[in-house]
Amino acid sequence: MKYTNRKWYADTDMQAADLKVAIDREIREQIDSLVDDGVRSVSEMQRHVCHEVKLLFNNKTAPLPKPTNRRFYPSRADLAGLMYRRRRATLQGRMDQDVLEDKVSSFSRDKPDELWVFRRSTGDGTQTLLLVHQNAFQKRLLVRYGNELTFVDATYRTTRYAVPLFFVCVHTNDGYVVVAFIVTEKEDSESLAEALGYLKAANADWQPQGFMLDSSEMEMSAIRKIFPGEL
Repeated sequence: MKYTNRKWYADTDMQAADLKVAIDREIREQIDSLVDDGVRSVSEMQRHVCHEVKLLFNNKTAPLPKPTNRRFYPSRADLAGLMYRRRRATLQGRMDQDVLEDKVSSFSRDKPDELWVFRRSTGDGTQTLLLVHQNAFQKRLLVRYGNELTFVDATYRTTRYAVPLFFVCVHTNDGYVVVAFIVTEKEDSESLAEALGYLKAANADWQPQGFMLDSSEMEMSAIRKIFPGEL
């Protein structure tokens, strides 16, 4: 359909300009605050943002901005990105890591037969977060069923803090069972290889003949480093 109305073109140009502007500072701060308060749904965040915009313009003579104005109405993709970055920054904060470190220390004392590896993140890249856990029952299952074939399953940024989470699994006579959990700050082969190294050291009888994993060169590289010749 061809339009010749100049007003239509002008309105369209204004909407396109609205989509390109930076997000308002107060809106960004409100999004950060809501994430800190536990808001995890993008749809819920959109409702909060709409309410915040009304409050911002409540005592102003200027009319409410149009819904296409990205400065005050970020898109769902914008909100998802802002929420992810805030959760990532929160993870690197001292409070959450202090709580996690206390929990890991307590669990390690109460159950010395379990594998617990925890390293704090400095937030500046010099030291990254690492968490590896395996209980005694999982150790037995890994040795019994994992020497033939071990599975590595990655969930990509689906946790509350949007950090990489890996499940090490085996196929038992009762189906697939998770035998270890790995959380890394970075989704790279070095981080995964380090975690697998701790797992291998804690399970001396674990000598897998092969691995099954996603079509991921990162995962393949990590496994080749710790288990040469398995892939």
